[in-house]
Amino acid sequence: MSRRSSAGDGAAVVELARAGLGLWHLSRAARGSDQAVLHGVLGVRQLAQAALVARAGSGNAHTLSAVVDALHGATMVPLAVADPRRRRFALDQFWIAAVLAGAEATVVGRGGRR
Repeated sequence: MSRRSSAGDGAAVVELARAGLGLWHLSRAARGSDQAVLHGVLGVRQLAQAALVARAGSGNAHTLSAVVDALHGATMVPLAVADPRRRRFALDQFWIAAVLAGAEATVVGRGGRR
């Protein structure tokens, strides 16, 4: 298996996992769970991000996706500190964002010329 097809398989797995996460968020929102509005917004964002990155399929798209995830994780830190009611949600989101950003960065690799 070539490195290129291996990276393509990894990218598909990351975006499929992201889409699954988006559906999970939407199901939480539909059930009216705690933080339903936040789950709804994140569900739509995760599904849209998965579709756009999968469609583009470029290293730049995966890099931008990793940046979006890192920014999302960073915004969860002040929420976790400032709002005890949303702390668990914010910390969960921080770790999810960190894992997704890492996965996207792994798909892109070092980005050197071949």
